[in-house]
Amino acid sequence: MAYGLGTLGLFKFPDPYTRMHAVAISDTLGMGLIGIGLLLLSPPTWLLRLKLIVILLLFWLINPTMSHLVAKAGLIHGTEPIEGTRLRRGGKHMHFFCL
Repeated sequence: MAYGLGTLGLFKFPDPYTRMHAVAISDTLGMGLIGIGLLLLSPPTWLLRLKLIVILLLFWLINPTMSHLVAKAGLIHGTEPIEGTRLRRGGKHMHFFCL
């Protein structure tokens, strides 16, 4: 269900940043639910469960970080958000806020 909602957001949202946000959130949530399901269904060996937990934690750290870096690269290289989004430029950093 989480991946389906992310796909729906991919087609419904107007600009690349909101689309990427929808997909990143649904990927993180979907992977978390799959990881919890695998933990519940795994055989009772602690080594396997520890590996699943490490993989889940790494995914929860890496996926949001990479989504942020891709959005930042898009802003730096000139991909503009939709009309009505206010950009705050300060020094080397650029942030956007939806109004």
